[in-house]
Amino acid sequence: MDHTKQLGTAPILRLVVKFSLPTIFAMIVNAIYNIVDRIFVGKFVGENALGGLTVSFPLMMIGFAVGTLFAIGGATLISIKFGEHNLDEANKVYGNAAMLILISSLLMTVFGEIFLTPLLSLSGATEANLSYASSYMRIIILGLVLQLSSFTMAAIVRSEGKPFLSMISQVLSAVTNIVLDYVFIGLLGMGVQGAAIATILGQLVGFSILFHYYFISKQSLLKLKLSSIRLRWAYVRQILLIGASSFVINLGTGVSASFTNSALAAYGGDAAITSFGAINSLFTLVLMPIIGLLQGIGPIMGYNHGMRQPSRVWKTLWTGIGLGCIFTFTLFVLMEVFPEAFASLFLDLASPTIAVCANGLRLQMLALPVLSFSVLSTAYFQSTAQGKKSFFISLIRQLLVIVGVLVLPQFLQLTGVWLSGPFSELLSLVIASLMLIADRRAHKIQPLIQETN
Repeated sequence: MDHTKQLGTAPILRLVVKFSLPTIFAMIVNAIYNIVDRIFVGKFVGENALGGLTVSFPLMMIGFAVGTLFAIGGATLISIKFGEHNLDEANKVYGNAAMLILISSLLMTVFGEIFLTPLLSLSGATEANLSYASSYMRIIILGLVLQLSSFTMAAIVRSEGKPFLSMISQVLSAVTNIVLDYVFIGLLGMGVQGAAIATILGQLVGFSILFHYYFISKQSLLKLKLSSIRLRWAYVRQILLIGASSFVINLGTGVSASFTNSALAAYGGDAAITSFGAINSLFTLVLMPIIGLLQGIGPIMGYNHGMRQPSRVWKTLWTGIGLGCIFTFTLFVLMEVFPEAFASLFLDLASPTIAVCANGLRLQMLALPVLSFSVLSTAYFQSTAQGKKSFFISLIRQLLVIVGVLVLPQFLQLTGVWLSGPFSELLSLVIASLMLIADRRAHKIQPLIQETN
């Protein structure tokens, strides 16, 4: 049964809720397992081990960035092809995206194993946390093929109109990870290696569910054929253009985190780096649902763009932004009022690092209420095949973080490092707003009140 037709006819709010809620739920569970990883490591292994996971984060994000380049680019292009009722081309895009993911993940695995130590040093590793980071990442790198393949299939299955299946795979993956964290770290005392093994096995569970759907049950609209996996520049180019902004978001997050780690080491020492690990995990708790919204509204906007229904595309964007703002503002208030309570999830209340972490959390979260605007605006340009514009917004957003890290501490020391994130978000908000206004005028999109569906 073709589940994609509803994307062009059903009421927008109902579609956004239907497609986003399963993805948001899956992303929240994934954010929780990210937090649980660090809670177990911080509580059972120690603050230096938590610092090791913090300096590992940029490398993980760089690997994930390559995955999103092909996964989101491919899934969005497939949605557009479905909107054009062109299943043959959708299958070719699917095959090309799958082949690109396989090749890139294998290359990154080899490169990462060979150059891990110098890469961790560039990421801000110190003498105190390098051994922990290295032990953790050597295992994580081996699971890159599983992680990126699972993420790609989860994105593409949403394009087929089956967000619930995508959610099931991600939730079971995360739950497996959490349970195994308790077993490997809490009960067996396996330290950071236990956290890494739990992550890999969790990803295997999610991969198995989606593999069954695509290759065993044969229920999918898309079929992977030998003729479709031959790389064609016409499809590769479109996948790269559309996925470029997602790539930059994740790559920039990794690169800017490396700059931030180095600045934190200079202005706040190991306590600041450890605090950043906790703050990053909490930020992930906020960001993942926004990414879930992005992935939920992407197929809706892509399909309606293919159907030449721009007013539905525009209404989908603003529905997503409105829901995102409600969510981020709620968490903003909680984190600003109770920062010590959030910090104590990862750190001992008696530790002096608690004060550093609470102060950093308050400052880093200042621009939280507007986060969904700049992130979801990239989804609009991705889904309307304006890859260069979405790439530009994502690139500017990440470059501004690096500029903030390099400039603000010259005047504000450690406070300047913490404020680099809000500095980036507020300026990105202005840039994204101007670009959306210009695009709306250029396409002469009718006011939202005229939308009847």
